[in-house]
Amino acid sequence: MIELTQETKAILDKSLDEKIAYIAKANWINYPLAQSILNQLEDILTYEQGKDRVTSVLLVGSSNNGKTSLLKRFIELHPPYDLFKTNPEKLTKEFFEKYHATGIPVKYIIAPSEPSETRLYSTILNGINAPFKESDNTAKKQYLVEYYLEMLDINMLVIDEIHNILSGSVAKQKQMLNAIKNLSNNLKIPIILAGTKDALRTINTDTQISSRFRPVYLTKWKMDKDYVALLGTILATLPLKKESDILNSKTAQEILNISEGYIGDIVALLKKAAIYALQNNKEKITINEIRECGYMSMENVKKSINLQDI
Repeated sequence: MIELTQETKAILDKSLDEKIAYIAKANWINYPLAQSILNQLEDILTYEQGKDRVTSVLLVGSSNNGKTSLLKRFIELHPPYDLFKTNPEKLTKEFFEKYHATGIPVKYIIAPSEPSETRLYSTILNGINAPFKESDNTAKKQYLVEYYLEMLDINMLVIDEIHNILSGSVAKQKQMLNAIKNLSNNLKIPIILAGTKDALRTINTDTQISSRFRPVYLTKWKMDKDYVALLGTILATLPLKKESDILNSKTAQEILNISEGYIGDIVALLKKAAIYALQNNKEKITINEIRECGYMSMENVKKSINLQDI
């Protein structure tokens, strides 16, 4: 029998609306591959910064297969801190007053939809609320990026949706990748890129870039003990009073078929099935709830519970 988490147990006797809101909210689902990648990122953050040649990572996975959720979890594990206590010598009075001495270990941005060096710098500066003008030339923006990232003690830069660079010409793609490489070189910090396998193809066209960004893969799920364990982990977060019958091979395979092995769709389907069960006073998920919700497209399943990106 699956034991609910302590947080989930506390919700069992709440109202239907409260339980639905609890189910719909984004929550971290841990599993062995995700933990392995988190450990790799932790090692990079701890041991790579400051080296003359920093090794970084390209996190590769299909859309809705957990990249963004994993990166945001890593950032949650490294929250902002009081920079004045740890590095008071880095702060000028003006800088202290503007940023309140907040250090940022890991900074997350989304790659600009229009790939260019200047747009990349603008995205980073906007992300840290740094003062600049869009009309500033590229060299000045680069200087400001490097200045503020160093002053804010940013030790890792994460750039998600890096496959956005494919919307530009080959020349623009190379320009942006070189800008990323130069930031890593000049600041001596690791940079984590995340995107689909198309981004991997682009990065592999430049040996200097590909040698720095080691690919790490988020694969789709298949029928094995790790997948069944994942279903159990998700069930432990759903406030249902009766034991759900979905860990048998038939129902587990049905979930896998509907979701096509993407963790985002697996989580969305189970959450929708749990809400459907609660609304119909069933208090458990069976293959009937899975099939009932599976008739909806996965996009509509996620929209129906306002589920955020997984």
